[in-house]
Amino acid sequence: MAAALARALNPEGGWYADFRDGTDRVIVYAGKIFRYGPGDNETRAAAIAHGRAVGVPEHQLDWKD
Repeated sequence: MAAALARALNPEGGWYADFRDGTDRVIVYAGKIFRYGPGDNETRAAAIAHGRAVGVPEHQLDWKD
């Protein structure tokens, strides 16, 4: 599902999807997927940095583990 979303999302405008798979959080951008579990601050930070780079509003980058 994440790969299909990554192909389908518009790369313009900061579009993304986020969902849980068990205890993991999955963040999907156009062409890019981040998956991290509780305590994986490095991948979470990378997902947030990518979101900022593609124009996601700051208040939407507050995913909780």
